[in-house]
Amino acid sequence: MAILRHMQETRCGDLIFPGTGAAPLSHMAMLAVLKRMNRRDSTAHGFRASFATWAEECTDHPDGVREAALAHKYKNETTAAYQRGQKLEKRRKLMQDWADYILPVKLRAIA
Repeated sequence: MAILRHMQETRCGDLIFPGTGAAPLSHMAMLAVLKRMNRRDSTAHGFRASFATWAEECTDHPDGVREAALAHKYKNETTAAYQRGQKLEKRRKLMQDWADYILPVKLRAIA
């Protein structure tokens, strides 16, 4: 949370973690960090898969909220045409549940 607060205070533009200039981070940015950490046993997709599996099997959050949190698009074009909301409050609750799940109680107090 401290990092996010700092980024909010210092950012220029709409992106929380911008890449170079005004562009978003490359899809390879996380992979590059993992390589620098010498974590060849991990992938960015693995983090996403861990979240998706937990959200599906351990929560009652609706599928649409889980998919929106992963920035997935609706496969059905008709559904995509009508579902235009961002589900921000529902996503916020889902992400808080995820944070509570993955962070030890000691670290939650700091955030």
